[in-house]
Amino acid sequence: MEIKEGSLVRYNGTGTVGVVKLVKEEDGETWALLDSTELYYLTSHLEPIEKVPERKELSGMSLEDLAERMKEQKELMERARLHDENLECGG
Repeated sequence: MEIKEGSLVRYNGTGTVGVVKLVKEEDGETWALLDSTELYYLTSHLEPIEKVPERKELSGMSLEDLAERMKEQKELMERARLHDENLECGG
């Protein structure tokens, strides 16, 4: 199965699952931007899948629930990052 925009994929390294937002070629490599992490992955390390794998803590959740949960986690990470940028250290 070809990896293209809109494909549901899993990154084999960590099991991260996401939908491909963008595919680009750079330096002879093909990269895919995943919506779940906002990171680029080499397509050679991605596996097209048909559905989101079930996990105990995620079972029974709809795709909308999962999207909301990921949005909340992304916002928490953003707030933590902003908090870290305000720290000063002596030298």
